[in-house]
Amino acid sequence: MTLALGVGGLNAQTAQLDPSVKRFYEEGRYKSPFVTTCQGDPWRIPFLMEVAQQEVILASDSPHKIVAMAGRFTENGSRRDLLGNPALSAINRSKAPGALLRTLMRLRQRGVITGDPTPPEGIPNQVQSAAATVLESMLDNEPLIRATWGSGTDLTRLKKLTQERAWEGANPVSYREWTNLADRVDMAYLIAASQDLAAAIQEASTLAASVESTANYEWRIATQWGDIVLSGGKENRHTGAILLAIDTGGNDTYVNNPTQGNDSSWFSTVIDSAGDDKYVSDLGYVGKPVREGQTRAAQRGKQGPASAAFGMTFLFDLAGKDLYRSAANGLGSGTFGVAYLHDRDGDDIYDAYADGIGFGMFGLGIVEDAQGNDRYSGFNQVQGVGLPNGVGWLIDRAGDDTYTAENAVKDFPSPQSAEHNVSMAQGAGNGVRLDYVNGRSLAGGIGLLHDLRGDDMYSCGVFGQGVGYWMGLGALWDADGNDKYTGTWYVQGSAAHFGIGYLVDDKGSDRYDALINMSQGAGHDFSIGLLLERAGNDTYNGAGLSLGAGNSNGIGGFFDLAGDDNYLTKGPTTLGRANEVAQGSLRMAALTLGVFFDGHGQDSYPASFPYAKNGGREGTRQANRSGGPGAIGAFVDQ
Repeated sequence: MTLALGVGGLNAQTAQLDPSVKRFYEEGRYKSPFVTTCQGDPWRIPFLMEVAQQEVILASDSPHKIVAMAGRFTENGSRRDLLGNPALSAINRSKAPGALLRTLMRLRQRGVITGDPTPPEGIPNQVQSAAATVLESMLDNEPLIRATWGSGTDLTRLKKLTQERAWEGANPVSYREWTNLADRVDMAYLIAASQDLAAAIQEASTLAASVESTANYEWRIATQWGDIVLSGGKENRHTGAILLAIDTGGNDTYVNNPTQGNDSSWFSTVIDSAGDDKYVSDLGYVGKPVREGQTRAAQRGKQGPASAAFGMTFLFDLAGKDLYRSAANGLGSGTFGVAYLHDRDGDDIYDAYADGIGFGMFGLGIVEDAQGNDRYSGFNQVQGVGLPNGVGWLIDRAGDDTYTAENAVKDFPSPQSAEHNVSMAQGAGNGVRLDYVNGRSLAGGIGLLHDLRGDDMYSCGVFGQGVGYWMGLGALWDADGNDKYTGTWYVQGSAAHFGIGYLVDDKGSDRYDALINMSQGAGHDFSIGLLLERAGNDTYNGAGLSLGAGNSNGIGGFFDLAGDDNYLTKGPTTLGRANEVAQGSLRMAALTLGVFFDGHGQDSYPASFPYAKNGGREGTRQANRSGGPGAIGAFVDQ
């Protein structure tokens, strides 16, 4: 990095976004402190992101730590395990004989159960202890949930306005009402509680996994917050509102469960320890992909399986080849809530329409798949997407996986190119831009996709694969394997309008195809776009504004550290180049920067770019009349 910046006549201190100019253009509420830190020094982003990556590796089998990390990306962070397991008290109380019945009596005293609870006879002791652990932790943390909303929040009205998407700003009156209500919600309390519940559910999952899948039993009790269902040994169909379901055997079907979204409940959890299971938004999607469903658009905005709206939802599936399919918001989708989907084993299918598979807005949406060759598909805002004050996180720890953001069925045609969908997927931070509407924009959240092992394929339309928009941060980290990335516009480590886009691939011989514009380490309008390739013989097929390109006071950086690489870019503004800004504005006082660096290896470059060659170094500068830094480009092949 130091060498590349030096070729452009810069260093890490001078190659920065100019805050004194940026503040005249940037506006938006709920900006993440992590985004502010990254904007303050673009060249520390790889270090800051690597810290998060290492924490992900260390947090295997510790979902409460993942929740805590996600919360710390926002202003709502806490560390409930600083002094030990935050669910330890609930775990210890649930070990004694008769613990579940005592917990049910506690629910009765709280008014959640009416009448005398039926004793859970014939239920394996491990399952009884698992259920008690979860329910005890739920009751322990109810005061934190009440504190989340406070006494002055019209929660019913906020839910209605959120479902009507008032936050998009089309109606300024309802938009202002929504923001006023949203300001009264303190998500720090709910995120703190969700760490405790995640730790309790992890313990309960271990207990459930110890029960033989052939053990046949069933017990159910109704509550004001949904049913408690304990079952195993046969195929079940779970419908209706569920507070807690533990199922230890059989190929089961869950219709819109677990789902937290009705007015009476704030919590819903499913633990399924065995079987090839199906989790769908309705039965019509059991054998039909979302892209072929006639109801897909009508279901958007409703609550699907593994979604949380104004509460929390956990889905832990421990074994089997499972199907997760939802046209409604779901599959790790949190809106003013925390939703966590954990799949421990199996070759799984994740199929969503929008706002799912790791989606967070004013909350956290997390999907963690431990192993298996999995398929992820969806249309818009899927596969690790953060909207305002939210974090969406998709973690896949092992397997040869396929990530697809639908680009053939045009439900979300892009303003940039109507022949492609707006994907906003696969590690995307997205904001609500209203500077040209009412001047009250919402800063984007943080969207992360982390794949730790396997030969993977990523494809999307416009906006994806480590992309940030309007103060949002999106990152894609692939740690291992020979991977293929295909996208269209604003992809593969790119960003627009004060955003940050980051793609890092650690190992393998990879291929990157970007069809139109803004890709492979490109920043536009006070944004930062970075692509870091650490090893492998890679191929890059780019177009305009690619491979380390800066535009309109943006910073674009491309770094390939080793390997014999092949560059097929057509340009223009590629391979370490930057476009000058329009004359006569404040923008003339701020830097635009494009940096290209290729480390060791024998590389191939297009003949149409004579400066690009093995051992080549060239710095360029387009000065402006104001005497400002201008547009600076740097090309280095070491």
